[in-house]
Amino acid sequence: MPGEMRPYRRSEYNRALIVNALTQPFNVCLLAGIVIAGLLLDLLLPLLIVGIVVYGIAAARTYFDEDEANKVLERERKERRERLEEGRLDPRGLAPPIAGLMNEGRRREQRIREAIDRADLPYDEVSQEVDRFIPAMEDGARRAQLLYEALAESPPAAVEQRLAQVRGDESRAELTAALESQLAVLRRMEGQLQRFYDEMERILVELDTVRGNLVSVSASTERVNQERLAGDVRALREEVGAVAAGMSEAYESG
Repeated sequence: MPGEMRPYRRSEYNRALIVNALTQPFNVCLLAGIVIAGLLLDLLLPLLIVGIVVYGIAAARTYFDEDEANKVLERERKERRERLEEGRLDPRGLAPPIAGLMNEGRRREQRIREAIDRADLPYDEVSQEVDRFIPAMEDGARRAQLLYEALAESPPAAVEQRLAQVRGDESRAELTAALESQLAVLRRMEGQLQRFYDEMERILVELDTVRGNLVSVSASTERVNQERLAGDVRALREEVGAVAAGMSEAYESG
C-alpha cells in the first residue's frame, strides 16, 4: 500500500539515542584528543584506556540528557514523516469534493500525531494504525476518483434524458435496453460515490473523537488506552477499506 510504514518503536528510539551519544562531536573529539595526547607523550595504552573511560562517561551523560533526547526524538520523527510522505497521493489531482476530504483526513492525521507526540509515552500501536489509515483512505480516494470521472463523462441525468426520448419506439428497442442497462450501472456508481462522501465525513468526525481521547488519556492506564484507541483507528481503517471495495465492485461492474 503506498505510503505505508511500520510504526516507530521504542527500541528504534533507544537505538537512535545510543548512536547519537556515541557520535556526538564533543564526545568523539574528547576521545580523539586523549588518543593524540597519548601518541605525543608515548603513553598511548594507558591514555587510551583513560580515553575510553572518559568517552563512555561522556556518552552516557549525553544519552541520559533530557534535552538531547528530545532533539533526537524530534529529528527522528521529522525524518520518519518525510519518508512517510513519499509516494503519497497528491490531492491536487483529485476532483474538488474528493480532494477536500483527503485534505481534511490529513489534517486529522496530523492532529492525532501531535497528540501522540505530546503524550508521556510513545503510543506504538496507535501510531501504527494511523500510519496505515491514510494510505487506506488514499486507496478509497483513487477509486472514488474513477467513479467521479466516469459519471462526469456519462452523467446519469443525460442518459436518463436520452432514454426518455427513445423509450416506446419499437425500432429502438435494443438502444432502449442498452440505455436502461447503462443507467442502472451509473445509478449504482452514483450511489457508491455518495456513500464514499458520507462515510468519509463520518470518519473524519470519528478521528476527531480519537484525538480527543488521546488528549484526555491518563498515563496510569496508558496500556489499556493504547489498545482501545488503536482498535478505534483500526476499525475506521477497515470501514474505509470496505467502502473502497464497494466502489471497486461498482466500477468494475460498469
